[in-house]
Amino acid sequence: MTSWTNDEGLMEELAVAIGQERDVPAHHRQAAYGAFAWRTVDQDLLTLMHDSALQATAAVRGSEDARTLSFTGGEMSLELEVDGSVITGQLLLPGSEGEVTMERADGESRTARTDASGFFALPDASGTVRFAVEIDGTLRHTEWVVL
Repeated sequence: MTSWTNDEGLMEELAVAIGQERDVPAHHRQAAYGAFAWRTVDQDLLTLMHDSALQATAAVRGSEDARTLSFTGGEMSLELEVDGSVITGQLLLPGSEGEVTMERADGESRTARTDASGFFALPDASGTVRFAVEIDGTLRHTEWVVL
């Protein structure tokens, strides 16, 4: 390293540094995109607001009611009912139809399109899952839950 009083030496070192690599390496670019994606993480997450399995009555023997879950985020709500291995649900967002995808931890997924009232059904619900809701190109995810 040259002395900070040696302008010519500093300019030579800067020229070498600039000439070493003109393009941003792909792994740096990928890390930057990943960091940028985190800026809206709170807006993109639908938070679990209700899970009937966590209520005191859920542990009562003979209580065979379907499990209900409710997720909200912003103006959107996702209401689910798990009965056996079938999920029926409703996407509550005024005036919007969309797609709901159940993503399993093993990588498998199932997608259903909502009807005009926001209702949908998904078969084979089991294991650790999360739900991805896409409306008009906007994608939001729920937390992971165990069914």
